[in-house]
Amino acid sequence: MEKAKKMSFVDRLTVVIEEKLAPPLISLSHIRYLDALQKSFMILMPYMILGAMVTLVLNLGGLFDEGTGLGLPGVAAAINGIIAPLRPWLTQIIFVTIDLLAFIVAVLNGYFLAEYYHQKDSNVSPVAGAVVAMVSFLCFVDISAISANWDWPAYILGSPSLFGAILISIASVEIYRMLVGKKITIKMPESVPPMVADAFTALLPVCINVLFFALIGRGIAGVDLLGMINHVFSYLVIGGSGPIPQFFGFLLDRVLWFVGIHGSNVVSSIMQPIWNTMITDNIAAFSNGQAIPYMFTEQWCNYYVRVSVFPIALMCAMSSCKRFKTLGKLSLPGTVFNIAEPVMYGLPIVLNPLMFVPWVIGFPVLFLLQVLVAAVGITPPVVAMTVWTMPVPLGAFIGSGFKVSALVISILSMVILYFIFLPFFKIYEKQELEAEKMNEQLMANQDGK
Repeated sequence: MEKAKKMSFVDRLTVVIEEKLAPPLISLSHIRYLDALQKSFMILMPYMILGAMVTLVLNLGGLFDEGTGLGLPGVAAAINGIIAPLRPWLTQIIFVTIDLLAFIVAVLNGYFLAEYYHQKDSNVSPVAGAVVAMVSFLCFVDISAISANWDWPAYILGSPSLFGAILISIASVEIYRMLVGKKITIKMPESVPPMVADAFTALLPVCINVLFFALIGRGIAGVDLLGMINHVFSYLVIGGSGPIPQFFGFLLDRVLWFVGIHGSNVVSSIMQPIWNTMITDNIAAFSNGQAIPYMFTEQWCNYYVRVSVFPIALMCAMSSCKRFKTLGKLSLPGTVFNIAEPVMYGLPIVLNPLMFVPWVIGFPVLFLLQVLVAAVGITPPVVAMTVWTMPVPLGAFIGSGFKVSALVISILSMVILYFIFLPFFKIYEKQELEAEKMNEQLMANQDGK
């Protein structure tokens, strides 16, 4: 009987990841609260990108000011003169996107969480869930000081209240769906139109919700519950913003991708509230000419570390191996715009022992290298968001506030990534060339018969 083949270290590690590590993480990302939150941020992303781009436009003149930009005050004055008449309506865009982040998340999260419960109980309305979450969140806002609610850094409707908005929206929907489930509603005759009946079904749960949240939100003298929640969660953002937690999140992302699981989705389902708070705080600080608070944002990782699999596609395109060359030519245009799947599954990188070291170890080494570059003050922080399909160096240039150094660092990361993968790719290429040669000889022998 033939002796069983001994498993390599990579094979054993892959089995552990697939059977032990991945299942609980995937289950975690499918928890209804995290799933609803992830859907909310996906809907919100275009508005955040728009607000960030407008912030850049409004501050474009500052890049040329004396002592702060390129030292061209004449150019700065000319740009500011062009922007001045546009400022009122451009500023309005920032107000209704970035400065309303928490408010919008409360509405969206309420909708998607109620949508989950609607699948179990048709009497739970997603729209009613969205509205009750919105109103419950507004119960914590001091309407008498509405103008102060827009002021940085304490604007209560924006990113400082993001975690509070999430908790309030969850609590309000849970109360709403529980009351509906317990039949604490006004039952209408079957002859009543469904739209009218639904309104009466929501009446008692909504009233109880609003009364409760108005009481705890503004009804206790000297107690600012939302402010207390914001203060507590600010420590979570500060703790999660450092290079160490970001590194472990990125390492987990690479490990999961290696076994074929979309690691970015799993990690972002947990980290997204922290990431969004960080980047929106950066945008607001940049808009107000203040020091940028956070370096290690999600965008920092995307522009300077994760970059793109373009270097790997380029290797394939230049390969002597026919399969690799074809794959490279087909995937190269997509990788320019950050579409990685053809390379991930076509080369493949997924479950490929030869690619384990550069993918799971090489990328984190690049992460640590970029942390050192940032620590010495070379890397410009990211102050804007760009669409994910934008070529990475261009995204770094725009996202940093048009800093040429960001573009150069991003390109250098791609070069470093190229040389990290190169020796392992060459070994893989040699194996594939030998396999191609054997196949050609086999085909020639068959044709000669």
